Amino acid sequence: MTQAEAMKQVDAIFALEGFQPDALSMAIDAAVLSGRVTNGQAADEMVLYAKEHKSLDGFGETRERLK
Repeated sequence: MTQAEAMKQVDAIFALEGFQPDALSMAIDAAVLSGRVTNGQAADEMVLYAKEHKSLDGFGETRERLK
């Protein structure tokens, strides 16, 4: 299974529970698939951002690799 297929499967499983990916999640997935960032890098950056800002609001807009 490719990484793209795995991401689609995860989204499908979440959809069964009523969850839909948001813009940030889709941007991170696209950046990972294009090789601009790894899942680990994205997670590490999100944790640091959340600790500093007490929210993820604005995270995607501050990351050039997610644009």
